[in-house]
Amino acid sequence: MPRGRPPAPGKVYYLGRLRFRPGIDPPELRDLLEELDRAGPSKRREILRMALIGGLGEAQAAATAVEDKEVANMMDDLLGGF
Repeated sequence: MPRGRPPAPGKVYYLGRLRFRPGIDPPELRDLLEELDRAGPSKRREILRMALIGGLGEAQAAATAVEDKEVANMMDDLLGGF
């Protein structure tokens, strides 16, 4: 019979060593890595979660803006002759 507490659901990810590369990586990555370095384990999880949610929101907003511009350009082309 196994001993101890049963494992929690989900997969555990270990990030290992991450290196900031000046001139290649954006300064925001350095700031994020510094914040993660100073934070405890539970705070790290929350920082990463919020960074990803924020990044996803920005990506969706950018995609919507590009799509809106493309639709507007297409409508201009279609209706330009009238």
